[in-house]
Parts: sequence; structure tokens; C-alpha cells
Amino acid sequence: MSVQAEQDDELRRFFAEAAPRLETAQALDDELDRQLARRFNVFDYLRTDELGFSRMIADLLDPGGKHGQGAAFLKLFVEKLEFAKNVDVAKAKVQTELEIHRGRRIDIVVEINDEHCLAIENKSNYAADQVDQVKDYLSWLKKYANSLLVYLSPHGDGPKEESVSLEVLEREAQRFAILPCAASDALNDDFKQFRRGSSLVDWLADCRRNCDVDRLRWYLREVETYCLKRYGGSAVTDLARSKVKCFVRSDKRNVATASKIHAVFPEIEKEIKINFLDLIGRTVKFHLNLEGMGDFCYKMEYEKQFHRRRVLIFATHWKPYRLEDFCPVTSLGLESASKTDDRWYIGVRSPDRARIDREEIDRRDKLGRELRDKLGMEQTPWWPCGIESGEHGWNDNIGEIHEEVEQAKQRNKNGGEAIGGEITRYYVEELMRIAVLAVPRIDLVDGNAR
Repeated sequence: MSVQAEQDDELRRFFAEAAPRLETAQALDDELDRQLARRFNVFDYLRTDELGFSRMIADLLDPGGKHGQGAAFLKLFVEKLEFAKNVDVAKAKVQTELEIHRGRRIDIVVEINDEHCLAIENKSNYAADQVDQVKDYLSWLKKYANSLLVYLSPHGDGPKEESVSLEVLEREAQRFAILPCAASDALNDDFKQFRRGSSLVDWLADCRRNCDVDRLRWYLREVETYCLKRYGGSAVTDLARSKVKCFVRSDKRNVATASKIHAVFPEIEKEIKINFLDLIGRTVKFHLNLEGMGDFCYKMEYEKQFHRRRVLIFATHWKPYRLEDFCPVTSLGLESASKTDDRWYIGVRSPDRARIDREEIDRRDKLGRELRDKLGMEQTPWWPCGIESGEHGWNDNIGEIHEEVEQAKQRNKNGGEAIGGEITRYYVEELMRIAVLAVPRIDLVDGNAR
């Protein structure tokens, strides 16, 4: 038998033996869920948008909060941030949505005393930065002798250049920190110096461990579990993970085979996701053209700095901006909010105001008014809303996504429409919902005569 044949046989044996173990683990997990409702989490049904999440954090930080633990949680928080050391935080004043100059509002402000102030900019909901937002917050905090602005982001991503330049952050390094909701690897090293070594999840776990009240411990556990699920969860249960580990460790051949699979799978996963994004773009283009809304194109790109994928869909008769960007035209778009690919921005996208001339800024602002005032797209012409992947998440359903892509390819070869399955339809329908509202408005402002 050749070396190649032996390797093929080894892979077939590995998967043939691993699959039944995983099926057994899944069956046991299903039974435990039925009896214990282990996956149930109250925060799946409550308000967890930016404002709701800020209020939850603020209440835990407040020494006078309903939790009744005084300054214990706040003390743990400032200790993790290495801020206001040896300062009594018992009388700290906590506010949410505090309005400062130029109409800005800081999500959470903890005024410890006249000299010490901790501010939190909450980006846990993947909200986009506004122009000069972080820069203005840092400027306002200068009135305190000792202040710290905490940029709370899902995985430790830093602010965008239009919010504050890296040069400004480096000058303000002692007064700026990035705190991830859940720690992550493979982030842009430009912000490495600002990231704290812990995360919001770590703080919640510390609060739970330092609390003696059963009801409160349950609540903290729910918040902690929700954050792990949303920002750092895994589709693999503890039982399934244990089964796989035992199987791999049972034989040196299994260890060697698992190592090879581990090395190559990230590349496979990337290719599947690129193909799926391409399928979404082709399907939306097909539906838009079919409905007579214009002649549409689509382009895909990957923003390596922030690990974001996007597909941009635009009509050939829309006026481009005088830029050399990949797609310098107003577009319908689906963009991953982070490297997890399990939360997305969906809506309308236009070039940055800072990079276009006065005439084009006027055109872009007019489009913004059309979409905001008449359609209620609050942040347009940037991404107007986030879309929760939920049961249609890319990572948990990578096998199903691959199957949908392959089936669409086969239909296309046979002369049929290249449509996908349930997961494809979910994203296509969301894009089409936005398109039906936005395309006529974009035509009014950016459209050339057909």
C-alpha cells in the first residue's frame, strides 16, 4: 500500500470511529437538556442591547445598587484595571448615558471622588464608532486629575481611526484601556498595549466567587454564561469535548491524525465561508435583477486588520465616489462584526465623509437624510442595524453551510438557480428586506438616468 493510500485509510478510520462517540455524547446532552434545561438562559429573552447591557453593568458597579453588596463589585473592577489604587470607592457615584459637551453621551461614568473618574464606552453590541467619539471622551475626562476611559468591545478590538487616532491614544496611554467582553486571540497588535489582561467575563466570575447570596450568584452566573455564549462560546459541549479528547488520546495514530486535521481546518473553514458569502451575493443579485430594481453587481472583501468579511451589492447606474477603494459606491451590504462571523451588520454603506470632497459630502448627507427621515435607518448611510445569527450562526453550522454551498453549485451546473438552503435564505431575506426600502431612495440621490 502506498503512503498516500495509508494516509487516506487513516483518515477514514479516524472519522468512522469518532462519529459514533460524538453521536452518543449528543444524545446524552439532549437528555440532560430535557431534564435540567442547561442551555436555558434568561438573558436570551431580556433586553441586551447597548443601553440594557450598560445599565446592568452600571448597577453592579454602583455601591448603592440593588445587589446590596456595597462597593465589593466596583472594587474588583478597578483592581482588574489597576486604577485608583488605595482609593476608597465606597461613595462612588455611577451614572449612565451622561451627557457631556457637543451632545456626546458616555455610556457609564463612575465618579469616585473629585479627582478620580472611570468612564466606560460600551461597544458590546458591536456599535460603530462616531467621528471623534473616543477623542472627545478623553478630552472631557481631562478635568479629573486621574481618569481612565475603558473601551469595552466584544473581543478586545480597538476604536476606529475616525473615532481617535493611534497617535492620540499613545499620548493618552495612561488614561485609556481596552477591556474585552471575552478574551480572544489573533487581534490587531496596534492595540496590544492598551488591552487589559482580563475580561468582563473574568470580572463577572470574580464577583460570583466573592458573593454569598444565592440569588445573586445565580444572576451573575447567568450573565457570565450569556457573555461566554455570545462573545466566546463554543458549539462543542463539555461532554462532547471529553469524548473527543478521550478518543484522540487513546491511540498515537489518533493524535497524529487529529494534529493534521487541526492544521488544515482553518483553511477549509475560510474557503467555506468565502464561498457562502459569494452564494449570498449571487442570490441577492439574482433577486434584485429579477424584480426589475436595476442591473446589480456584487463584490466581496476581507478586512484583515479587524478580521471582517463583507459582501457589497450595488446597482451599475449608481454614481461612484472619486475614491480608489475596493467599492467606492453606495452599497447594500452584509459585514461580519468581528472575526467570530456570528454577528453581522446589515444595511447600507457609503464611503467615509473624511475621504470625499465637499460636493460628494453633500450628496452623501442627502442620501443619509432620505434613509433616516423616511425609512428610519438610524445610522445610515453606515450599517443601520446588527443582525443576530442565533440558530443561523456560521461557526455552529459550518457543515450545513458547506452543504448548502455545494448543493447550490450542483444546481448551477445543471442550469438551475444557484440558491442555498435555510441558512442562505435567512441572510438573503434580511438583505432583501433592506433593499426593498433602500434601493428607491438610493436611486433618487445616487442614480444616473437609466
